[in-house]
Amino acid sequence: MNAMNDIQKIRTQIEQHQAEQEQILCRTMSVPEMRKLLGLKKTESYWLVHRKFFRTETIGGMMRINLESFEKWYANQVKYKKVVGEAPGKELREKSYSFKEAANILGIHDCDLYDIWKNEKLEYITVDFVRRIPVDIFEKWYADQDIYRKVTHIPTAEELEKDYICLQDAAELLGISREKLAKIVRSEEIGRLLDSTICNNKRWITRKSFQLFLNAQNVYHILDNGDKQKETPMSQEKDTVSLEIKEYISRQDAAKLAGVSVSTVTKWMQSGEFQCIGAGKVLRVHRQQFLKWLEKNREGVM
Repeated sequence: MNAMNDIQKIRTQIEQHQAEQEQILCRTMSVPEMRKLLGLKKTESYWLVHRKFFRTETIGGMMRINLESFEKWYANQVKYKKVVGEAPGKELREKSYSFKEAANILGIHDCDLYDIWKNEKLEYITVDFVRRIPVDIFEKWYADQDIYRKVTHIPTAEELEKDYICLQDAAELLGISREKLAKIVRSEEIGRLLDSTICNNKRWITRKSFQLFLNAQNVYHILDNGDKQKETPMSQEKDTVSLEIKEYISRQDAAKLAGVSVSTVTKWMQSGEFQCIGAGKVLRVHRQQFLKWLEKNREGVM
């Protein structure tokens, strides 16, 4: 009877030990598992372990990483990213900005913000050898100055690709220098049509405002050299913008479509029957609205 009790006691102890080991394994992962999770090589993964960024335990003679401490470290750094899973730095971004992120909020270059922080000797933190600005320090500085204003919207990467054109690319399309187009944006009257912002240290122009700029004046236009070159991103950009430009046509083009004089088209435009943009001699007509109006009133026109 005593032997049976001893056997049962040993069995219970073994089961309890196995349950404890399973719990430990559930809240930890091996170094190779961590390496696979972050897409690292062996040397770099062990470098992270030895830097003691997260807690480790030795179980069965093997080093394992505490999952809770790993996730806490992951949420407070931005250098390492999981191969599959959420982006890093969730908690870090709630508490601080990179200089580029803060510059995007203001619509300026990060080098300008670096100069401000250096000249005013403002506080910053360093994470993974990169300087960051605590949110509370940034907000206090912002409230105490009256030169810079926060942008109303920071474009996402997808929005930049779809809805914006880089200033450099726009200048190349027009056959002018980047500096010339930047001067137009800053100081020329027609440049007010160009809705621009600085994001990720580049100046971007909305495609919609770039189209409006092209339609509203006759000095700057997209070059068309007629060469059948190999298709490049820039040639695709030209095709995209050219298709957009056709949305509006000149009075001369409208006159040809209707078979009337330019002066007649001018009178029609003054009636406000179809949309026009621009000013003075460079007024342009919304092509689709004009064609619909023309079709509807063709008998009277002819």
